[in-house]
Amino acid sequence: MKKITGVMYSYYFLCKRKLWLFAHDINMEQESEAVFIGKLIDESTYKRENKHILIDDTINIDYINNGIVCEVKKSKKEKQMAINQIKYYLYILQQHNLMHIKGRLVIPKERISEDVELSEQDSCQIEENLQAINEILNLSVPPSTDKKAACKSCAYYEFCYI
Repeated sequence: MKKITGVMYSYYFLCKRKLWLFAHDINMEQESEAVFIGKLIDESTYKRENKHILIDDTINIDYINNGIVCEVKKSKKEKQMAINQIKYYLYILQQHNLMHIKGRLVIPKERISEDVELSEQDSCQIEENLQAINEILNLSVPPSTDKKAACKSCAYYEFCYI
């Protein structure tokens, strides 16, 4: 079973095809303007925080502030996906016996800060999602395209549609 990174977990909610491509080292994101903007936001915000904390070669936490796991996003467009990613981070931390840790979604551009907690039900759902993700990763070919509004700004758009 392959380690599921935080990025892979979030891609599960965004696009199964993107998840498969990314997990199979087909990386188109170095050309993406959206990824570039995200990196600029990352570099210019929360400079005093200890940033990019890698846990178990699986999750890369943006920063921790007063014991709260914080994930920074550029917009609220995929807010639920970001919340799911934070819950996955909390789940991984619980697997390392770090209990009662909370998370926070931070969207500096929109001045949004939303606390996130992991429930027992969330943990069960994450375990189901991990099984589904592994099934996708074990496919011999990527899943078919599932055209969504997000596709046009996706780094993989040309790979999928041109």
